Amino acid sequence: MNRISKLLSKFLVFIIIVLTCMIVLKSNVKLRSYVYKNVFQKNLKFAKIDELYEKYFGSIMPDNEVKTVSVEKLNYSKKEEYNNGVKLKVSESYIVPNLRNGIVTSIENKDGKNNVVIEDADGVQINYSLLKEVKVSMYDYVKKGDTIGSVDNELIIEFTKDGKKVDYKKYI
Repeated sequence: MNRISKLLSKFLVFIIIVLTCMIVLKSNVKLRSYVYKNVFQKNLKFAKIDELYEKYFGSIMPDNEVKTVSVEKLNYSKKEEYNNGVKLKVSESYIVPNLRNGIVTSIENKDGKNNVVIEDADGVQINYSLLKEVKVSMYDYVKKGDTIGSVDNELIIEFTKDGKKVDYKKYI
């Protein structure tokens, strides 16, 4: 019962905050246009919102099904630069760990291979490509080391921020 009451109280606080924001936005035209311009016309950073919420209210989800496999760096035998990132030679059925805390913002299947994009709190989008199996869902909050999925022999990881290439060397 204690767990349910905590979840209910977090939900009620959230509702109060949303209603207060709506009232303030309705009464202040200048603020409303500022929010519209900066929230709806620009890229909304889900990971940053989640980080702030967790800091002040605790975790949004009581339990997360995705479990940590490792907090160490990736294990690979060879690497080569590829577009905005790196192509890694890994072992057969390699379990792919997440590199940074963030929110899953995209999951796509192209030619039988999956791509997962995770956006961290700094706005860096990490694109994991060539996944044969995906273990996360859209809008999941994943921590460093959590399982993203698995690949066969090759993994491509690309890093971008605001549409620009980010050097992969500081993340791998």
